[in-house]
Amino acid sequence: MNKTLSEKIIKRNEKDANIVVAKIFFITFLLFTVVFLLNVLGVFVIYQPAMILAYVSSSILLLSPLLINKLVPTSSKYLKYIYVSFAALFILIVSTTLTYHVVLVYAYPIALAGVYFSRRLTNYSVYLTIAVTVVGQLLGYFLQWRPDKNFPTLDKLIVFSIVPRLITLISFACLLKYLTDRTSRLMQDDLERYDQLSGYNQSMIYSFATLVESRDANTGGHIKRTSIYVKLLAEELLKEGIYKEEINEEFIRTLSMVAPLHDIGKIAIPDSILRKPGKLTDEEFDIMKTHSKKGGDIIRETFRDIADASYTDMAYDVAMYHHEKWNGKGYPMGLMETGIPLSARIMAVADVFDAVSEKRCYREAMPLEKCFSIIEEGSGTHFDPVLVKAFLNIRDNVTAVHELQ
Repeated sequence: MNKTLSEKIIKRNEKDANIVVAKIFFITFLLFTVVFLLNVLGVFVIYQPAMILAYVSSSILLLSPLLINKLVPTSSKYLKYIYVSFAALFILIVSTTLTYHVVLVYAYPIALAGVYFSRRLTNYSVYLTIAVTVVGQLLGYFLQWRPDKNFPTLDKLIVFSIVPRLITLISFACLLKYLTDRTSRLMQDDLERYDQLSGYNQSMIYSFATLVESRDANTGGHIKRTSIYVKLLAEELLKEGIYKEEINEEFIRTLSMVAPLHDIGKIAIPDSILRKPGKLTDEEFDIMKTHSKKGGDIIRETFRDIADASYTDMAYDVAMYHHEKWNGKGYPMGLMETGIPLSARIMAVADVFDAVSEKRCYREAMPLEKCFSIIEEGSGTHFDPVLVKAFLNIRDNVTAVHELQ
């Protein structure tokens, strides 16, 4: 199973679940407010100081998730444990101050855990709920704040209240655990099938790119090296916090996957031009330049049905715009500066560096120092100056890759 893909889906589920749970807490707060007002009006006969204590403390617990979700990333893996713990504390407050008899509310933490489809969280919620149920009823018995008078002695409380609730909770927990395990298993099976299909697609795409490369006598190993270079550069940008609104782990993963497709349009270039051992004429170079536009068209028409939109869009940008220049004098569209997609700007640096650092049929490979100088000299004209600076910062890593390949 692709660990990155699995983690991505789990994070997305937890993010959505944290938002849902915050809403559930807010609805519970509204319902508890109604109970509080009814008690003030005399409809209920709950001991007023106990009711006020329960309402104030519960309100803090039940409203906190709305605030926490604004301050902490909702994809945080710790929030689910915090929210289930809040739910358990709410049960502790209710059972201590208000009543023994609202049996359903004791399952509140376990039910919330079920939103996350997490076996570990379900087990945690069960143990925690059992603990607060027992402690809450014992505290309620000794404090005598509740209006319930059904269990005048401790042994009756244990036999007729605590034990039946534990049986009910354990039964509910077993049912939820079964549902959670089944859902997790089905989800895992679906993820594995999706991962297998994605692997097939990526292998096919890489093979397609290799086929194109094999037609070009000038670019042996080009797609492998440039894929590594773009990954190294994107990781450096992430590390330095550059373009942080665009670059994250998912961006880097997708860029590394689509980088082999940047020259896919060369499949439409005649062999007489693509494999010509000498310098191209102006007319031939004009034809060669069409490979970027043709590559974009191929991506749009061929890959849209075998990959998700984010993959296809980035593959299109890389193929279409990797020959655009920062000063607007590139091709095919004459885009400039940040009007050029970031993925294509990164690809441009890797593409040019590899082109000048490798042997061609019409020239020898340039010394690496000269290659880095070419990239540095292109800052602000050919390349994004920020990317050039980051690329020079990883000079040692790039050199190591070049020597190994």
